[in-house]
Amino acid sequence: MANTIKLIKNEDFIVTEWSGGKTTQIYIYPEDASYKSINFKFRISSATVELEKSEFTKLEGVYRFITPLDKNLKLTHNNEDYMELKPFQIYEFDGGLNTTSYGTAKDFNLMLANGTKGSLSCIYIDEEYVLNEILSKNQFTIILSVNDVNIETHDNTYSLKAMEALIINSSDDTPVIIKIVPTKPSNILVARVYIDYLF
Repeated sequence: MANTIKLIKNEDFIVTEWSGGKTTQIYIYPEDASYKSINFKFRISSATVELEKSEFTKLEGVYRFITPLDKNLKLTHNNEDYMELKPFQIYEFDGGLNTTSYGTAKDFNLMLANGTKGSLSCIYIDEEYVLNEILSKNQFTIILSVNDVNIETHDNTYSLKAMEALIINSSDDTPVIIKIVPTKPSNILVARVYIDYLF
């Protein structure tokens, strides 16, 4: 099985300030890429929005997925049309747009750049859940839980604390069965990222 699996732990996170609070970089690919230079393929992060009104950083050429994790978050791109996101409701948009948020919350972000395509979904689980993935070449599957979980693959078991991530990467087409066992009911975020998208 041509998969590589990496557990991203809390001590691997990089925390920085942004205009509306703090942002925590959970993982960036390639791992030597720079968020500020936008030379990455994808980036996953969590941010705190600490002001009642905040202006998102404009990221030209970046496609974004966002979901609040604890409270509602209101967004607008033109100060005329507003959308109010409930926790774990996913919204996707062009990172180059002017974006204003209202309300304090903690959120999760998936950013795609430089030809990368992908998706983000949320699964609520209160018992053992099996994720059957057919990984294509250069696909990443990223699993993140807001509570502690155990994740079993064909050859190992990983214990994830809250907001830690499991990164599964494939070098060729291959199936993988992922068993997720929560310690208590939890929302699981699953990102699927395709590098050098050709289909």
